[in-house]
Amino acid sequence: MQTELHHIQTLTVMSEVFRRGMLEELQLDWDCVARIFPCLDLLLVFHRNLFGALQECRQAAMQPDNPRNYLIRQIGDVLLQQFSDENAEKMKQVYGEFCSHHTEAVNVFKELQQQNKKLQNFVKQQSNNSLVRRREVPEFILLVTQRITKYPVLLERILQYTQEGSQEHSDLSSALAQIRDIIAAVDLTVSKYEKCQELQEVLARLENKSFAKLKNGKVFRKQDLHSKHRDLQHKGLVYWKTATGRLKDTLVLLLTDVLVFLQEKDQRFIFAAVDQKPPIIPLQKLIVREVANEERGMFLISASSVGPEMYEVHTTSRDERNAWMKHIRQAAESCPEEEEEEERSPETEEARRAAEVRAQKITKFQETLLDQDQRICKSLEEKLQLYAELTELTLHSPEPAPHRHLLVQSDTDSETPRQASSLLTAALREAENLMAILQARDSLSAQGQTSPVRGPEGCSYNSHGSSVQESPSEPDYLSTLSMSSTSLGSDNELTGLDSVLWSSAVELRRGDTKATLLKVAESVQSLTQLLYSLQAVVTLQDSCHEVQKLLLQEGERPQLRTLTSLQNSLEQEKHRSTDKKKEDVEKKGLERKKEEVDEVQKLHVKLKQEQQRWDKECLAREKQQSEQESVLEQREQQCLLEAERLRCEREELEAQLLEYQQNLDRLREGQRSVEREKEKIEAQQRLLQSWKHNRQSSLPVTISLDGYKVSSHSRSGSLDGNCSVYENEAGFICLPTAEPRPPACQQQPAPVSVLCTKEEP
Repeated sequence: MQTELHHIQTLTVMSEVFRRGMLEELQLDWDCVARIFPCLDLLLVFHRNLFGALQECRQAAMQPDNPRNYLIRQIGDVLLQQFSDENAEKMKQVYGEFCSHHTEAVNVFKELQQQNKKLQNFVKQQSNNSLVRRREVPEFILLVTQRITKYPVLLERILQYTQEGSQEHSDLSSALAQIRDIIAAVDLTVSKYEKCQELQEVLARLENKSFAKLKNGKVFRKQDLHSKHRDLQHKGLVYWKTATGRLKDTLVLLLTDVLVFLQEKDQRFIFAAVDQKPPIIPLQKLIVREVANEERGMFLISASSVGPEMYEVHTTSRDERNAWMKHIRQAAESCPEEEEEEERSPETEEARRAAEVRAQKITKFQETLLDQDQRICKSLEEKLQLYAELTELTLHSPEPAPHRHLLVQSDTDSETPRQASSLLTAALREAENLMAILQARDSLSAQGQTSPVRGPEGCSYNSHGSSVQESPSEPDYLSTLSMSSTSLGSDNELTGLDSVLWSSAVELRRGDTKATLLKVAESVQSLTQLLYSLQAVVTLQDSCHEVQKLLLQEGERPQLRTLTSLQNSLEQEKHRSTDKKKEDVEKKGLERKKEEVDEVQKLHVKLKQEQQRWDKECLAREKQQSEQESVLEQREQQCLLEAERLRCEREELEAQLLEYQQNLDRLREGQRSVEREKEKIEAQQRLLQSWKHNRQSSLPVTISLDGYKVSSHSRSGSLDGNCSVYENEAGFICLPTAEPRPPACQQQPAPVSVLCTKEEP
């Protein structure tokens, strides 16, 4: 409660002292003051309600005998109510907005403080206020932003002294979880606002005339980045690798649904232009892969249906590369799963309607052409069957004529080029077979009589120029061949068929066997079937070519970009049954190949990681071995130095030992000499003592009983009658010296004779 009260006091000072002073005394604009103190009233209301609830809880726990004493046993329900439901949402909104505008509020205040001297004086004046306590506005704003982070610490401390398993512990745990969720939501709001500000800063430096052309023909402009549904997810500098191997500095913006590459030019940004690749990559179907032999590179593979593209991007470090891959994958997963982005270009409704009407007309023309092609193919097939029946009737064949049909289908547009080439090859082969049959027949009848030749007018002539009558069965068949040649000669592609058929007729006049006629008839029918099929293929290809040409012309117009997609959708709907199977097979194959490639890449990456780990281990071992060798060398050098030092010390010690021995010998010799001198001195002292004793004992001493009188010295040792004491005179004895000499001659007192005489009073 104490900290909550201090926080309310802080908010009150911000509201009643600074904000009111700026509005009333300084007359500042309300919008400007609101930018400095955002959501201040809402914060005051929330924290006053919280403090009021805590006060009620304290009043309920007061003891009746002493109001100042209280014991709160339950507070979890109050905190849980304040940090959940509507209060939690309000707290997220209010603190999210306040913390998001923290930097902006401080910058606005500092800018105003530099420009407005009245504000400077006002702040200096209020710093002396006891409530302000010499704190400035930025410090108050910082205290408010930090307040929300203090609640988890307070709740954790209360939980430490709460019994586990109780209702109070459960409520406190729930309140702690709620406040942590609120803090996470506030952090997310602050992050979004900061990224929005970063995006606005980049867009402010982006050229207005800069644009990028996408694969689907749309134009991406600066205005498209201002869309509300696009938020900045991540931003950073990367290196775009070109086809020549150069690395270009680019600024990458990871938005909600696209990845944008920008280049800096004259302190402005433009859309990057590298290798004619679009600088806008949709996140739909975007695949991110690592570069095999580059730890700082990654591949961005756009598997869009309009046209796949692959980008190689490098970063400054491996960690940055991994961070980019993580952000891109998360953005791609959260992006709406639409195959293509919806059309957002500023096209008018009239242009769209005109495009739809034109697309419907083209579709109608295509259906009409397809119907006409089918009718042409059907007519050719009927004509071919009629020729077969006519040949059977002419040759009187006992077997019924087989059903003849074209070798091409009108609904297989994708197979027409391959069918045309195969039909042309088969027609050439059949013409060669017919030529071989005719040559064989000519060689057999070369020695016979000259056969008549039938002219184009239906007459036969021999070698003499006379007319020859035809056999009854041949004229009908030859006329059939003439009709076939005439019908085939109507087209430009079949102009040379008349000469072939007429030459065949001339050769047939030379033979009499029916087998040769049957072979020639079958060969001619097969050749006719192939040529009609080829004519049908050419017709279908002409129709398809014209439609595709028209579609390409329409696809180049920017206002009718949807035409190609509509036409493609119609064609895809037409061939869905066949394409679906192919796509499934190809998809399975691609998935299998992709899995194999992924496995190979994983194995390669694993092998590379193992190799890198092994290289690192080898380098570490080599480094460790070199370090050990250097340590051993240092130790060896230290050992050599230590051995040298020990050798020197040993030599010094040996020299000192030798000197010590010499000194010891001298000391011993000196000690012995001193002892000898000492003995001599002691002997002399004993002799002196004995001499003193003897000398003193030989001197007379007179002691007076009544009185003493000192008389002069006397050399005699007699004792007079007056009771006198005599002592001999002092003498000095000088002892002889030896080597070494003693310090000095010792002075010894000699016996002195003292005469003590008692005098009369």
